[in-house]
Amino acid sequence: MAWYNKASDADLQQSMDLAATAAKDAADSGDHKREAALHEDLNGMITEARRRGWTQGSGWKAGRR
Repeated sequence: MAWYNKASDADLQQSMDLAATAAKDAADSGDHKREAALHEDLNGMITEARRRGWTQGSGWKAGRR
């Protein structure tokens, strides 16, 4: 089980923001291996966000449960 499955909503949101920024920085610097690894992690976080009922508008938002 990945750590983000147990993370609080706030921790998951912050981690998604940081991973997206880091992936962009890696892409901009040409570090494609790091970019791919970050996107793999981010995909898992997105799956967890969807499982929690979050929606993607202008960013991931915690949904009402």
